[in-house]
Amino acid sequence: MIRTDLTNKQYHEVDAISSSDVKAVVSSTVYHWHHQERKETPAMQKGTAVHDFALEGGHNTVCGPETRRGNAWKDALAEAGDKLLLPEAEYFECKDMAAALRADPACAKQLDHPSALKENSIFAQCPRTSLKVKCRPDTFNSADMIMSDVKMTVDPSPDGFVREIYKYRYDVQAAFYKYVAELAGWEVAQFCFLAVSNVKPYVAHLHVMSMEGMKRAENHMFKALDEIAEAKQKNSYETGWPRFSMAYPPAWMTE
Repeated sequence: MIRTDLTNKQYHEVDAISSSDVKAVVSSTVYHWHHQERKETPAMQKGTAVHDFALEGGHNTVCGPETRRGNAWKDALAEAGDKLLLPEAEYFECKDMAAALRADPACAKQLDHPSALKENSIFAQCPRTSLKVKCRPDTFNSADMIMSDVKMTVDPSPDGFVREIYKYRYDVQAAFYKYVAELAGWEVAQFCFLAVSNVKPYVAHLHVMSMEGMKRAENHMFKALDEIAEAKQKNSYETGWPRFSMAYPPAWMTE
């Protein structure tokens, strides 16, 4: 099922396995995933704002006072309602990051393509595990079958962001989005990340996931889905660690 009428908040309220869940299991264990604390940080809010400026023209983000402290902030929060309120400096930083994305021709092509479907909420059932799954890709260029996701990063360069991809397991996110979208009827030929630096000077670069990278990530994704399904079935969320481990000197140590 593909929904075009849900807000980001409404999407997150739907109980289903997301890419964040799968990445958490791949990066750690089902125990850590099941017991993790989910809270929104200022960095996450800035990411939301950059997405809003890049994809929705910033209609859901409001410029607030200089800081998050004091009565002025409380009053601005009440006035903002359901919109995201940011301190003044952060608001304009996010606008500049979104502008950097559009200043890069390859990134701008995906954001502004006439066939781009933006922030569609996709829900499906995994036939392998029977788990309910969901994703919300930033854009899907239906003409070229290219799915993309905006990422803020310290280093959007060709070499730098590759390290970020595998450090934060964005590759697994890409495989998961492709999988869920194809369950819902889309055909995804390529997945790319629109990476923009979160510090000045703001610059953006487009990164396309290789077939080899996607296949590897898909294997890790399915393993995580299997672990989640088994843990839910048994209602047992363990680390999978042995009873004890021997502490040998690591290979990088020298005499």
